[in-house]
Amino acid sequence: MLEKGFSVPELLQPALPQSPSWFPLPPGWFVLAAVLLIALLLFVLFRFARRRRNLWRRQAQAALQQPHSVDSWLALIKRILLMHQPRADVSRLLTPEQLLEQVNIDNDLRRQLSEKYCQPDNQLDASHNARLSAQLKSWLEKLPYV
Repeated sequence: MLEKGFSVPELLQPALPQSPSWFPLPPGWFVLAAVLLIALLLFVLFRFARRRRNLWRRQAQAALQQPHSVDSWLALIKRILLMHQPRADVSRLLTPEQLLEQVNIDNDLRRQLSEKYCQPDNQLDASHNARLSAQLKSWLEKLPYV
């Protein structure tokens, strides 16, 4: 009846195929790694570009901590304005009064800066320098990012 070497297959527990893997195949891992690497590279590039665009803001904040004469305060204000307005518009502002209209500072400081501009004694006292520095710092923080 049964030939020699012939075996009866197990019918109660048949051989099933292997279960599918929960992880993608190796090409899927390479594609996923490439997509993640490109996303990370784009993120780093955008952050680097933003940091370079805001270099002027960090330099202006560092310059606010140093003592200045009235002439150098106005030069710093003009350099900050050049970052946000076209050069043609800022170059039309010839007097300190016109330049300081763009800045949110006290009228007392505005008047002192206008009076002492291009004068032999063009220094502000320490309290006015501190007030001007604080007000310019708050103005600088409110400026939009470029």
